Amino acid sequence: MFVSGVASQDIELEVVLSQVYRNVASVKVDEGEEICHEVATTALRRAVHFYSALKDSEGHWPAENAGSLFFLPPLVMCMHITGHLNTVFPAEYRKAILRYAYCHQTEDSGWSFQIEGHNTMFCTTLNYICMRILGEGIEGGENNACARARKWILDHGGVTAIPSWRKTWLSI
Repeated sequence: MFVSGVASQDIELEVVLSQVYRNVASVKVDEGEEICHEVATTALRRAVHFYSALKDSEGHWPAENAGSLFFLPPLVMCMHITGHLNTVFPAEYRKAILRYAYCHQTEDSGWSFQIEGHNTMFCTTLNYICMRILGEGIEGGENNACARARKWILDHGGVTAIPSWRKTWLSI
C-alpha cells in the first residue's frame, strides 16, 4: 500500500499496519449469525486502530479529496450530538476545522459542494452550523464569517430552501 508517494513513509506505514493486523483480532460474521457486543466492539476497535495507523503525524489522513465541502460539517454535528466533540477534536483540531471553513467561504459568503463551485444552500447551512457548534458567535468567525453566511442564507430564501433529504441534518 503506497499512500504518501514517499518510499520511507510508505514503508513506515506498512510496518504500523502490520502491527495493527497482528494486535487486533479479525472478526468474521457468518451469514445469519447474530452480532453480539463483543464482536461489534472488536470490529470497531480494529477499524479505529486501522484508521489511526493511516493518520499522518500532523493529525490528518493524507488523501486526495478534491475539496468536497459537505463531509466535515456533518461529522462535527455527529460528534456534538453524541457528546464526543471535544474528545475527538481537541482544541487545535477545532481551530483547524474553522480555518478550513474560513478558507473556503466564497467572496459572496457561502459554500459550494466543491471548492470551485457555486454556493449552495445545503453547504452554506452545514458550514454555518458547523462554525456555530465549534463556538463561533452569531457575528463571529474570521471576517465575520458567521454573519456573512447567515445573510447569504436569508438572502437566498432561508434553510427551508434546501431539498428534503438535506433537511434531515437540520432535524438531527
